[in-house]
Amino acid sequence: MKVKIKQTRLEYEGYVKVERADLQFERFNGEMSPEIRRYRHFRGDAVAVLIYDERGNRVLMIRQFRYAVHAKTGDGWLTECVAGMMEGNESPHEVATREVFEETGLRLVRVEPLAEYFFAPGGSSDMVYLYLGTVEDPNQPLGTHGLIDEGEEVQAQWVPLDEALHWVDCGKIKDAKAIIGLTLLERRIRMKKGEV
Repeated sequence: MKVKIKQTRLEYEGYVKVERADLQFERFNGEMSPEIRRYRHFRGDAVAVLIYDERGNRVLMIRQFRYAVHAKTGDGWLTECVAGMMEGNESPHEVATREVFEETGLRLVRVEPLAEYFFAPGGSSDMVYLYLGTVEDPNQPLGTHGLIDEGEEVQAQWVPLDEALHWVDCGKIKDAKAIIGLTLLERRIRMKKGEV
């Protein structure tokens, strides 16, 4: 399908960038749409890692303060999986390794792709690369981590997989990447057992 970009311009550049585009797109009937204006904001692609300890059938979840969530709900402490932004020419695997260590103190030894998705395609072009990860020593003590100079305070904890899935069902986990990762992990386990 054809898209005719008439004009683009950067409306804002800061923590995120906002671009305005005037365009037309080919409709399903083959005709071009009237000219429309659309906006996209972009910050960069992200990498998320759901860490799974198969022997203990548990996942590593983190909690950290998110201002945007606080502004919406009054409670900014969100339960998530490990994640971070891609910087420079880093590969998703390099970001996964860096973020797992920064947020948990653990060393990542293996990752498998779970999904790649746009988290808000109506207005953002940013992708999330979601992985299933295994760490070197799942019995290593956990604590509080994060980059102090970036204002992070991240608490890591192992959670039985069934409990984490219950947290999804009851709304305790509201983070999309964690919900997607947990759901896909459960599906993989059920497929291995021949239940799907």
